[in-house]
This record gives sequence, C-alpha cells and structure tokens, in this order.
Amino acid sequence: MSLRTIGIISAGEMGAAIGKLLISSGFLVSTVLEGRGVETRKRAQASNIQTYGTIEELMENLDIFMSILPPANAVSLAKKVAQLAKTSNHSFTYLEANAISPEKTKRIAKLFKGTQVKFIDGGIIGLPPNDKNKPKLYISGPACRFLVETNGIAYDIKELGPSIGKASGMKMVYASITKGLNALLTASFIAANRLELIDELAKELNESQKQLFDRFLKNTSRLPSDAARWAPEMIEIAETFNKIDVEDHFHNAASRIMDLLAKSPFGKETRANRDMNRTAIETIKGLEKPRY
Repeated sequence: MSLRTIGIISAGEMGAAIGKLLISSGFLVSTVLEGRGVETRKRAQASNIQTYGTIEELMENLDIFMSILPPANAVSLAKKVAQLAKTSNHSFTYLEANAISPEKTKRIAKLFKGTQVKFIDGGIIGLPPNDKNKPKLYISGPACRFLVETNGIAYDIKELGPSIGKASGMKMVYASITKGLNALLTASFIAANRLELIDELAKELNESQKQLFDRFLKNTSRLPSDAARWAPEMIEIAETFNKIDVEDHFHNAASRIMDLLAKSPFGKETRANRDMNRTAIETIKGLEKPRY
C-alpha cells in the first residue's frame, strides 16, 4: 500500500515547511494544534495542513507519524503515542526526527516494543525546505524503507544502516560543530565586550580570520530567536559526548550561552519578527549579564 497520509507534530517552522511540500506532492498531512501558539496555527493554515482535535484521532488516520519538536518535548510525545499504540490495532511508522542523543533515541524506540509501530531514527540537517533548497534527513533503523516514498520532496534522505542511534548521532556531531561554533563566537565577543576590546577583536578577526568573522556577523543577531530551542540541544550533545568518553564540558557551556541569549532582551523574538537591522555587535552589547 502506498504511503499517502502523514501526521506531523508539530507544525513549527520545520514541520510546516515539510508538510507544505509533501502536500504539494499529493500526500495528506495532518497535525494537532491543541496547546499550540498563534504562529503555529497560522503556519498550519497557510500550509493547508489538516488538523485534528487530539493525537488519538490523528493516530488512527495516518501511515507515518513524524515527531519534529524541540528536543525537550521528544520523550513526552513518544510516551503518549506509544501508550496509545499499545491499545490500537492501527499500524504506522514513527519517525523520531528530533535533536536528541542516540541513547535517548534508543530509549524512545523501546517504548514501542509490543506495538504495531515501525520505528525510524532520524536527524534533520539544514534549514526548513522551500522550492529551491531542501534539508537532509538522515535515517537509520530496520524500518527505513517505509519512508522512501517521501524522498526528494521536502528533504533528501540519507540512510545510515539498520542500527537505531546512527541518525541521531549524526545530528549530534554535526550540530556540535555548527551551533557549538556559534556559541563559542558569542562567548568570545561577550568576553571582548567586557574587556572593552570588542571593536579591536572585530577588526583583527576580520583581517586574519575573515571566514569566522563573516559567520559571526551573519548568525549572531538571529541566535536569540532560536536559543531557547538550542540550549537543550547542546545538553543532548554533551550527553552524547559523555556517553562515548569525549569531553562534554564545552557543550554544557554552550547550553548556558544559548540560555543567556534566550533570556536576553532579544530572546522574545521569533524567526518571523526578529530585528533584521540589528547588527551582531549591537546584539552582543545588548545582552544581559549572564546568570552563571
């Protein structure tokens, strides 16, 4: 049977964008908006995503369940879906596509033991898709074949074999570099500002490490709008590193930097309303003193 019906929790920026493109290719995409904010509801409506009142209703009307959430909510959603699945005869595929550690992904997979749910470990790398660009969806586990029909529409699938934990591990090591580097640049410029050397550091970095300086200029002003989601992700990375005996202190510190950004005067911004005119230097100078 062709996979045609997909549930996405939640219809955030990534989920809604994926849903919109899947719909354009003939899939029926649904979500649940209970407890969600105004922006999420607007995104779901704009993407023509069908809505159900409860997860129970959603689960009975899908072939694939995509969990695309802030990492802090991944386990609670999986527990609810797994519990409902134990009393249901409906078979579907559960894609765990959140930024969580391989160990947490394995624990989530075990929740579905004894159910008719087929579990896929996933990790999304890249920005939300549009007509020109698509992120990569790394997947692993014995059920990867059940997602193949969606390949190339809203994401490009990269399979990593039959082991649960490979895809989430890929997400962790990749984000440890990209978001970790953003945290390091932010911390260094905070320090320079308090040492009254921020202009001098900016000049030197521009002259001797221009690629890093350009990254700082491009990313820093928009970090606060994402930082509340990324702080827990840094903890997931730290836990991943700790489990395999790699030093984890850096990413624990990166989480605190993200937390500082989230609690700053700019932390209430979203990707939809952030100040596009504020510079990276103005962002650093406008941060509150850290609480650690």
